[in-house]
Amino acid sequence: MNRNDEFTAILEEINLPTPGLEDTLNRAYKKKRKRTAKMIICPLGGLVACFATFVLLVNFSATVAVACSRVPVLCDLAEAITFSRSLTNAVENDYVQTINLEQTQNDITAKIEYLIVDQKQVNIFYRLTSEKYTGEYENLAANPVITCDDENASFYVYNHSFGEKNGELLSATVDFTQGNVPDKLQCTLKVFFQNWHLFNASMESGPEYLAEMEFDLEFDPQFTATGKVLPVNETVIMDGQEIAVTNIEVYPTHLRVEVTESDDNTAWLKDLDFYIETDQGMKFEPVSRGVTATGSADSPSMVSYRADSTYFYEAEQLKLVITGATWLRKDIETTYLNLVTGEHGELPEGVEFEHIQKQGDDWSIKIRCVLEENGEMHRPFGDVYLDSSGNKFTTNRLYLAFTNPNKNSSAQYFYTFVNLKNYPYNEVWLTPSNTSIWTSEYPIEINIS
Repeated sequence: MNRNDEFTAILEEINLPTPGLEDTLNRAYKKKRKRTAKMIICPLGGLVACFATFVLLVNFSATVAVACSRVPVLCDLAEAITFSRSLTNAVENDYVQTINLEQTQNDITAKIEYLIVDQKQVNIFYRLTSEKYTGEYENLAANPVITCDDENASFYVYNHSFGEKNGELLSATVDFTQGNVPDKLQCTLKVFFQNWHLFNASMESGPEYLAEMEFDLEFDPQFTATGKVLPVNETVIMDGQEIAVTNIEVYPTHLRVEVTESDDNTAWLKDLDFYIETDQGMKFEPVSRGVTATGSADSPSMVSYRADSTYFYEAEQLKLVITGATWLRKDIETTYLNLVTGEHGELPEGVEFEHIQKQGDDWSIKIRCVLEENGEMHRPFGDVYLDSSGNKFTTNRLYLAFTNPNKNSSAQYFYTFVNLKNYPYNEVWLTPSNTSIWTSEYPIEINIS
């Protein structure tokens, strides 16, 4: 992979919103006989958080090497999931369902090879190959669209795979927030040129799909029934706000920390900095790639957090260690911006409006944000914005790029480009993702039996 390809992969891995999916979350909360959830990458109305970080790939462990020697075909799978400690552990423990479903359409072959499934998550591994599309800039990618017959189920789909060459193993995660993983799902892979999607679709309705292939995924019940809930019911005070940790849920593919907030709080909880520690001293960090936190339609808060799983490790006791939090003040749920003069209201920490450009009835807002020391990039604004009458719209595109404009400073920044399509007004009210970031002087520890 050359430098241009690497940069392309980084941009896509930061998880640009998929065009044409602006109403996905609204549809997700309507009860239908046939529910559809499409790829949701960035926060919308406080419902899902997928924070992007630099991904540090880990080397294969000896256990993985042994497993691959027993089943050589799993070598590609082991390489494809090095971004996830939990999925790596699942492969080490033979927690993989092999299915090998294949279809060809318009000279493109899609093959779904493996599933890693538990009670709350489905991880799908697939390949895209073609003898027709073989050029340097003809890398294929797919939007996985998931449908479910269970009218009570709500879920998000996160596409991990961008930047890989044709034929490499790709993956997507289906994360259930309401209900459990059913016995089967339908997965439609909508295939497109990745490079066209990245560079030419900023103000367009979406990529041109080259093929759409539907697969029926059936799951082994021994996997979909796996998981356990550990009651906690501990209340803590963080930065003057009251948070109750209700449960820790442990599944083979991930761990969940469930929290509730006091109605008397003056700020919504937008992110929680924490880790899990076992009584053997092993440390399990929050998920850094994929769906990292989810909320509800009732508030902008994030109330369910994902971390690496302790499922395959023996531990008589766990400890939840909270080190910080990100807040959104309840009195600043929107930020005013005059698109002509640049006048604006209060902004999240480390955020500046750098440039605003109008093209017809479309606006492009360039925003500079400070990159955190740990490499995390918190989106400054959600996808929802409002006009002066309170009518809600959704942005159709977000790009990110890295920079260090001051060579004498160690500060790193990234840029977001928020596009307001077909917006004929000169004023807009954006929805901040946060207003402050708090770090605890002394970590808060909660023991879990």
